[in-house]
Amino acid sequence: MDTITLSPGSPGRADEAAFEAYRALYSGGADVDRLGGSLRTEVIAHRLPRMLLFDRRLAGVSHARGPRRVARDGFDHVTVHVVLSGTMMLEVPDTVRRVEAGSLALFDLTRPQRTWTEGARIVTAAVARDRLDAGALGGLDLHGLVLGPREAGLVIDFARSLATHAAALTPDLAGIAADSLSLMLGATLASLRGRHAAAASPLAAGRARARVLAYVEQHLGDRDLSAATIAAGAGLSRSTLYRLFEPAGGVARFVQQQRVTRLRRALSRTDDDRSLDEIATATGFSSPSHAGRSFRNAFGVPPGEYRRGARAGAAPRNLVAADPPAGLAAWHGELL
Repeated sequence: MDTITLSPGSPGRADEAAFEAYRALYSGGADVDRLGGSLRTEVIAHRLPRMLLFDRRLAGVSHARGPRRVARDGFDHVTVHVVLSGTMMLEVPDTVRRVEAGSLALFDLTRPQRTWTEGARIVTAAVARDRLDAGALGGLDLHGLVLGPREAGLVIDFARSLATHAAALTPDLAGIAADSLSLMLGATLASLRGRHAAAASPLAAGRARARVLAYVEQHLGDRDLSAATIAAGAGLSRSTLYRLFEPAGGVARFVQQQRVTRLRRALSRTDDDRSLDEIATATGFSSPSHAGRSFRNAFGVPPGEYRRGARAGAAPRNLVAADPPAGLAAWHGELL
């Protein structure tokens, strides 16, 4: 399990240094400001398949995503903030709300937002949009939505448990946990739209999506991989496949994202001595130049530069306080 940790450090560490380290960590996704009063910025972050999980103990900080940042970074995932203790305030256009302990708040990263707290423990899941059933999201304004234990108790309890045990999960269990949280969240959102009778729909969609993911993973190196071959391999009609991946921008875009992710993983491995051309071919890209363009669009650097940085230790698997932003930026790129 890949992990980033930002700890309080030594007892003598200055508040200013602690704040700057935290602001740098989140600089790729939010503008962080310091509030008055006491400061606390402790973070443990875990990377799951197309999901990031953060366990934070915060005080005296705010996070903002204004219109310019939203337009610039292109993030389109959904975040779920579960407040385990203390309180968190949120602001979305025309609305300010308080999130009490034992409740959660949802955000659409394509829209402006601001949160702040004077003291809270918050577990946050950043969920790729294609993990959620399009039917559950359609017609529901989830941005700034606050839910308590009555509406979302299962999601709240599972997120708390997942944060506690995430560091010990095997890759297989991490995938199952991410699938489970996504299905619970999708079912919860579906129920809010008055779809109690169809509550099994997100579960069925999740199982179908899992079959597609398994097939794509196995055949990703095949340049002829297409919607037709995926639908046949997963036992779905093309129309069902298109509906499943509409939130992700379509089947072709999803396959491209998976190829870029596999390319990044190969480039990060110090024991993989294949050339960039060989890796590009093995991951199913039409050409090395196509692989290079796709990688740069996703992560902001050419694949060769990324590989040199990873092998020089700039993107280790476990980053502690000193210089984590590169790792977190790459993680966020996997949610696109």
